[in-house]
Amino acid sequence: MIVTSHLYDGERTLPIDIELYQSSSSFPSGKEDKEFVKKPDLALKLIHKTLSRKYRPGVVLMDGGYGNNSSFLEELERL
Repeated sequence: MIVTSHLYDGERTLPIDIELYQSSSSFPSGKEDKEFVKKPDLALKLIHKTLSRKYRPGVVLMDGGYGNNSSFLEELERL
């Protein structure tokens, strides 16, 4: 799986960043493995990269699964 960020001009999208997501089951120590990164953390990393480029999105679209993660939503709102 991948986590992506895109620019959108109202008509077209342009992918700008991609991060590979590996499920915890693909690591020897599962969720405790130091290499494991949760999808919301990858998404926040991409959002920070976007903001560091001085892009200021007016709209953020995301997969519905992120809506169940209150800490992700709080950080997104803070940004």
